[in-house]
Amino acid sequence: MDRDIPLKGLLSIILRSHRVFIGRELGHLNLTDAQVACLLRIHREPGIKQDELATFFHVDKGTIARTLRRLEESGFIEREQDPENRRRYILEVTGRGEEIIPLILKVEERWEDLLFRNFTDEERRIFREMCRRLAEEGLRIRGDEP
Repeated sequence: MDRDIPLKGLLSIILRSHRVFIGRELGHLNLTDAQVACLLRIHREPGIKQDELATFFHVDKGTIARTLRRLEESGFIEREQDPENRRRYILEVTGRGEEIIPLILKVEERWEDLLFRNFTDEERRIFREMCRRLAEEGLRIRGDEP
């Protein structure tokens, strides 16, 4: 691989490779990597509001709404109107969604294991910490506090 690829290009290669891997491993479920990320977050935080999910992923409300609509149409999540604010939606993973969570977690773990197979545990930990710090700084630069 060319050693002169800018950081943005390197990150793009990793993210696109993840997208292809998820598509190959979970293709039978017809889930995108964005849908997988949302499904996992809702699983980890049942009852999260749609706008909170958009904030968590730092995406606009329209993007999250489209992603969630597809998950709902596929029967993986339910969106229920918040009785305290009818413009908000409360999100829950359905039984069908819960059934595929273990598979998704296994695939994500396999991705990371493959990605880091030539790293020590310490290098992996340091890399993750550095990426977290870079992400936080990126959010600050664009005007979103982490």
